[in-house]
Amino acid sequence: MPSTLSKPLAEPEEGPARFNKRRLIRVIAILTIGIVVVLAVWQEPLYALRVR
Repeated sequence: MPSTLSKPLAEPEEGPARFNKRRLIRVIAILTIGIVVVLAVWQEPLYALRVR
């Protein structure tokens, strides 16, 4: 007879998948931040910080 006092798992266990949902969101966030940084430096290059 199964125990009725066992707690259910919060999330089902995932196998050793190469890309799970959490990793995919992390990769997309890193790529987005990187693109935004590159565009910001491209629009306002670092030489603009030079003191005259």
